[in-house]
Amino acid sequence: MGRNITIMAGALTAMLALNAAPARAQYMPHLDPNLYILATMGYGGGVSPCMTGTPMADPKIAEARAPSLATMQAYFDAAQGGTPKSAAFHLDKKSKWQGGGATADQLGIDRQADPLAVAGNRLDGDPLRFYRGGSGATALGQWAVLGADGQVAGVYTGFFTRAKKLWKLRELTLSTADESVEPAAQYCVKPGDVIEHRLTSTKTWRESAQKNVDEAQTKLDAATVQVAAAEAALATDPKRSGTATVLRTAKAGQAKWTKQLEKREKNLADALEKSAEAEKDAAEIKRLTGPARGALAFRIVEEPKAAEKTAAAQ
Repeated sequence: MGRNITIMAGALTAMLALNAAPARAQYMPHLDPNLYILATMGYGGGVSPCMTGTPMADPKIAEARAPSLATMQAYFDAAQGGTPKSAAFHLDKKSKWQGGGATADQLGIDRQADPLAVAGNRLDGDPLRFYRGGSGATALGQWAVLGADGQVAGVYTGFFTRAKKLWKLRELTLSTADESVEPAAQYCVKPGDVIEHRLTSTKTWRESAQKNVDEAQTKLDAATVQVAAAEAALATDPKRSGTATVLRTAKAGQAKWTKQLEKREKNLADALEKSAEAEKDAAEIKRLTGPARGALAFRIVEEPKAAEKTAAAQ
């Protein structure tokens, strides 16, 4: 009992001192709810929207998709027919061809034998996956190569760039049926950057949000103790100077931190949701990664829109 009285008395003393302090001295920027919201709820803030996985509009993607497919088909025809396949590339120091354990730069592309472009195989014209980068000047696509038996003989993963209004390959990777291949995914500047950003940024957001919730809970607990102390003091000596003011201030602090806790818990819930989504997408990429012969599973079949479902049902 004596210890509780001491704690409450200490809390009351602290409240009296706080009440007497100038308003300017009481302001603590890190407790300002507006600054808190700006600091902790800006998931993806300061970066291009594409880094959070926002794709370009469908018409913009289509602008790159059709010419990239034409380039891919031209490459395959050249490789299969024995003519220079380097014509499908923007040839410069960044050009890269790799497959079958070999890697070639712009000077060596035509000297490489393509194990997928053999007689009887054909390029599946419908890409398994296709994405346009955030700058609009690059694209990433994957195509299956089918054998005479209709089975997947391998996969092409092509990274395209647009120069002088032409979409051509910058890099091409060949994966034969037994080689492991990872499905292409939405990217911003370079393949893989979006999922990496989502995983790291949501982890930081989640940890920061949890820390802020813990802080708000601690502040609310302290404010609750201060209210109890002020109420006890007022009950003991109603005429004591300043006690009523201290109680009002304590209750205001309690109300403030109650609201702050609610906001921060909502922020934490949002962070946990986005973090879970990023982890789920990363796990799906990992699940699909495997021998190229199973790459048809990469293809994403979009759900029909509500209007299309209604029209189909009529």
